Amino acid sequence: MIRFRPLLLMTLFSIAAFAALVWLGRWQWERYEQKLAAAGARAPEITIVDYQPLLGGLQFVHGVRPDTHEQGWRVFAPVQEGERVVFIDADFVTGVEGPNAEEVRFPAALRDGAPIKGVSLEPRPPGPFAPAPQRRLWFATDLAAMGRNGGLENVANTYVAVGYIGPDGRAVANPFAHGGDQLPPARHLGYAITWYGLAAVLLAIYLAYHASVGRLSFAPPRSRED
Repeated sequence: MIRFRPLLLMTLFSIAAFAALVWLGRWQWERYEQKLAAAGARAPEITIVDYQPLLGGLQFVHGVRPDTHEQGWRVFAPVQEGERVVFIDADFVTGVEGPNAEEVRFPAALRDGAPIKGVSLEPRPPGPFAPAPQRRLWFATDLAAMGRNGGLENVANTYVAVGYIGPDGRAVANPFAHGGDQLPPARHLGYAITWYGLAAVLLAIYLAYHASVGRLSFAPPRSRED
């Protein structure tokens, strides 16, 4: 027969912590499944010829370049294509501090009307701990919100990643052309196991403590003769 007299405050804290750890484990497991489903899939290539640059709508998304590991801000430039607005991931501004939008020029290739050739990407939803945006500075690619920030309507739910212009003036491949999340599926699986493992350890400590102070016991049932 189990006898259990839980400590109130410890129980409330443990329930909250256990739920948070399980939720974090589930979140990483879902990312693991998404990465497996997307493994080997290639983003569709796209070409936009007829468009108009929307010069006042630049938005900046924080990122770390996978190729150089530099921290900075991706420049998302909106263009009008027919009745919809499409954001173009067209440049990268190095630096921790967010750039001043008034000092960043709209990408020259888009101002000149050159055909836009790149890959069409759908951003993943912002993570639960993504910081709130500041002015035109974003820490996750939220196209609809970025459009509203720039006073734009009918924003497409995908963006186009095009080649960046290097310091020497030559075009280089967009390092974020795979969506900006370069963690392999196995890394997310490892994180999920870690969070689930911590939840199991918390439960074990909770039960062990109650057993050590006599609040949890597993006494065998009494026989009728007793």
